[in-house]
Amino acid sequence: MQSNNTRSIVFYNGSTKRSSCGYCKKENSSFSNGMWASSLTVGAYQDMIDRGWRRAGKYCYKSSMEKTCCPLYTIRCEALNFELSKSQKKIIKRVTTFLKNGECEKNPVNTEQAEREPIMKYELENIQNHDDKMKITNTDYVFDEEQSSSAIGSHNSFLETTNKEDSKMVAPLNLSCNSKTKKETKKFKPGDGADPNLPSSKKKKLLRIQKKLAKDPNFVTTISAPQQKCLEEFIAENDSVSTGGDKKLRIELLMMKSSSNSFEDEFAVYQKYQTIIHGDKIERCSREQFIRFLIDSPLKEEKSNHPDHPGYGSFHQQYWLGDKLIAVGVIDILPKCVSSVYLFYDPDYHNIVLGTYSSLREICLVRQLHNMSPKLKYYYMGFYIHSCPKMRYKAKFRPSYLLCPLQYTWHAIDKCIQKLDNEKYSIFDESGDIPDVDICSIDNIPVLYRGSLMPYSAFKIVGNKKNEEERVKEYKTLIGPTLARKLIYCIMD
Repeated sequence: MQSNNTRSIVFYNGSTKRSSCGYCKKENSSFSNGMWASSLTVGAYQDMIDRGWRRAGKYCYKSSMEKTCCPLYTIRCEALNFELSKSQKKIIKRVTTFLKNGECEKNPVNTEQAEREPIMKYELENIQNHDDKMKITNTDYVFDEEQSSSAIGSHNSFLETTNKEDSKMVAPLNLSCNSKTKKETKKFKPGDGADPNLPSSKKKKLLRIQKKLAKDPNFVTTISAPQQKCLEEFIAENDSVSTGGDKKLRIELLMMKSSSNSFEDEFAVYQKYQTIIHGDKIERCSREQFIRFLIDSPLKEEKSNHPDHPGYGSFHQQYWLGDKLIAVGVIDILPKCVSSVYLFYDPDYHNIVLGTYSSLREICLVRQLHNMSPKLKYYYMGFYIHSCPKMRYKAKFRPSYLLCPLQYTWHAIDKCIQKLDNEKYSIFDESGDIPDVDICSIDNIPVLYRGSLMPYSAFKIVGNKKNEEERVKEYKTLIGPTLARKLIYCIMD
């Protein structure tokens, strides 16, 4: 059996009742399955999200794809081959301009596509109605989880320690704009345009090639395509940006294992974000709710063998502008990916499109971590909801793939969209293969009952729970044969 500190313990709720949908706004049209997780290894949670599950705090849920009004498809981006789009480049330049001038354009660039709609917004509304008693609270079932409140140790070139607080770690964001190299706008003389009698203007390189061809008709030209800058070069083009005089404006990224050392800063930004951006009432944005969904995590911290790797588990990536916290990205670092959990930011900085910008920074993080852990190469963006226009922006992060809800295989999003345009619930894998099945019976599923760990076959002898077998069968179908052996199924009286 597993040792206490590596156990993954869950309490399966079963199918939820109908609830209103935050995406299409229909009443009693959203269906999902859920379970509370007391603790999860990062490996177990990686397997879960690869079967369509997702966490909100310690609550894990999976859409009932065939029944629900707005099916939720797990989406991931292949970070190593990420293709930076023109609109994404504009957003990086928008941040650079802001750091240079202290101001930014009033109208956001393509906000409908570029802004990042937090993935947990509506899921939280759906699961907040669940009975708190469904949580595993009995100490016989819950093993203590020591959450470290300090931040990661220093990580050479990857993370640098700042003197703000000993517990904060920073990955400097080297954005700047060279004020000496300004674009000169050409002044054209008034008139009807270019003189058609004059020869067309040509680039010097093309003129040189023409001269060589005139001298030697057998001359072979080799014109190479201009080299494209990578994402890291766009983000870290310069070290800092001058804002006049000697004053410097700079964004710093701090990665935290826990927000306890800056809880009030984070909570203030979160409350401001929820009330202004999403229109939530202030009483809904309590400290308890903030802790429950964005501080609490079932993931057990695991260390990496690489000395510069921050380790695996749940983290808060903070964005500081000087001494002011302007955004927080909640992420999970897992064996194969960085999974985005939530983002909240100060609405005063809405126009620099921090949603998309933070996603680009998290893709950079994946690429950095890949150098230390070769298996880690994906960026999971939560769910793609094709029926919700505000969520379609995720398809702009290329190359991206959607998870087949039947075979749990990955498929290029362009091909998936063609199917989703016709049917909101679609099977992407057309191989005809039979979905994974396990010939083993449910009798071998590990069960935790009254503080004792036993196979389900033993529980049937000592326990007296009606309808538990149907629930266990449903649970096994949803999590699959691999997770059925990894997770411990908790049964409470």
